[in-house]
Amino acid sequence: MRVHTTIDDVDERWDDLMTAAHAPVFYRRPFLRAFEKHPLHPVLRTAYLLVEDGSGRAHAALPAYLQRDVDPMRVIAEHYPHAAGRTALLSHAWHCYDTVLPVRPGPGSRSAAECAVTALRDLATEWGAGLCGIVNADAAGPLDAQLTDAGFAGIDIDVGWGLALDRYTGFDDYLTRALSRKARHNLRHDLREAERAGVSACTVDVGKADLDGFLRLARANAAKFDNADYYRPGLFQDFVRELGDCVRAVELRVEDRMIASALTLTDDTRLHFWAVGYAQKDTPGYSPFYVSYAHVMREAWASGLDWVELGRRNPSFKRRYALQPRVLRAYFAEQ
Repeated sequence: MRVHTTIDDVDERWDDLMTAAHAPVFYRRPFLRAFEKHPLHPVLRTAYLLVEDGSGRAHAALPAYLQRDVDPMRVIAEHYPHAAGRTALLSHAWHCYDTVLPVRPGPGSRSAAECAVTALRDLATEWGAGLCGIVNADAAGPLDAQLTDAGFAGIDIDVGWGLALDRYTGFDDYLTRALSRKARHNLRHDLREAERAGVSACTVDVGKADLDGFLRLARANAAKFDNADYYRPGLFQDFVRELGDCVRAVELRVEDRMIASALTLTDDTRLHFWAVGYAQKDTPGYSPFYVSYAHVMREAWASGLDWVELGRRNPSFKRRYALQPRVLRAYFAEQ
C-alpha cells in the first residue's frame, strides 16, 4: 500500500488501473488534478491510496479528502449531527455522484479491495478524522457488501439516474419506444417552439465555452434551493478549464443571448450530463432545460458510448423520461 498526496506523484500505473477497471471520469487524472488545483469544496488534506503487488502493479486505488464542515447535501448533518465540527476523510468528492472502488479485474480483486478499505480507515485514524466514509456509491454494487463487512454503516442518501444507450437505435427511437405519449409530445413541442424562436445549439470544447455565462445561469437555478455556492464564481470556471478534453459544453442561444448551457464529461464507457444552467424567463412556449436535455441525449447516441449518466435530483422529470434509477448510499465508520 502506498499513499500519495498529489496525483502528479502517481505514475502511469494509476491510469492503467483506471482503464482496466472502467472507472468513471471522476477517477481519471484530469478530474483529480483539476480538483487538486481548484477544489470545488474546502479540503484540508488529499490522499491517493494505491494497492500494489510485489511487482509494483496497481490492483486497487482510492482518492480521499480530509475535510471539515463540508456537507452540501446535509448527509452528515442529518445522520451524524454529533460529528459537526469534526474532520471527515471521505471518498469521493461531493461533486462526484458515481463513487466506486476501482479494482483490477481478475484473481485477487476482492483482497485488493479489502486492502484499500482497510487503508482508508487506517489513514483516517492517522490523520485524526472523526468520520471515515465513502459517499454516493451504488447501493446495489459490490461496495455494499465490502463496506458492510468492514464495519461501515450504510445510509441511503439520494438516487442517481442513467440510461443504457444500446437499448435504442438513437434519439428518435428512444422518443418513440421509451416515452409515454404525453412526454414525447411535450419534448417534441418544446423542440419545435425553440426552433421557431430561433434557438441555435452548438457543442464546443472547453476553450471556446462561455463558462461565465454557464455560471450565471447555474447559480440562479441553484439559488432556488439555497445552494448557489455549489458553483463558486471563478473557482468553478478554473476547475472546468483544467478538465481539458474530457469536458464539452452544449450551448443554446437566441441571437447573442445564451439561454442554456450543459456541461458533459466523457470516459471510456459513459457520457455524463454533469451540470446545466438555463434561463428561467423570457423563453415563451418552451423550456430551455428540456431543449438542452434533448441535445445532450442526441450527443450521447452520437458518441457511440454505452451509457449516459444524468446524476442526481429532479426525479419527477427523470422518471417521466424513462431514465433508470439507482439508490446512492453513503457508508460511514466512526473513528
